[in-house]
Amino acid sequence: MKYQLVLVALILGITGCQQGQAANNERQAPEPLVEAIDPQQNPIAAVKAKEKQMTLPADQNVDALRRQALSAIGDASADSSSQCRVTGFGHKPCGGPERYIAYSTKGGNEADILAKIAAYNAAAEAENVRLGRMSDCAVVPKPVVELSGGQCKLVKNNSY
Repeated sequence: MKYQLVLVALILGITGCQQGQAANNERQAPEPLVEAIDPQQNPIAAVKAKEKQMTLPADQNVDALRRQALSAIGDASADSSSQCRVTGFGHKPCGGPERYIAYSTKGGNEADILAKIAAYNAAAEAENVRLGRMSDCAVVPKPVVELSGGQCKLVKNNSY
């Protein structure tokens, strides 16, 4: 009897650990935003549900956040190359940035620029998930940034 209790406790302990690991390591699909409606039985409700899914909440207007981030970056003017930075911009459905963008710290507003880029990146990722978008999953290599004509510009990195 004693061995049976130990065996049951051991099995429950192992099962609990395995379930905990699966929950932490595996990505789960997001809950659908609208209930699935059969277009054969109710075509009007199915169209309305799809339109509802495709409509973004007012606080997550991805285009507006993109414009705000680009406006904060401006023309990326700098006095020296030490003021030039590069960061990921956008989000690919497979993960990682859609592209990279150069910005300057000359105006002392780096925190504001990065906050606006982060807001745009998060909204772009949420939109990709919500719409079920897919991409080529190619890794976009991080380019080098240089000062050219008083502006920070990206240069293709040939080390990849």
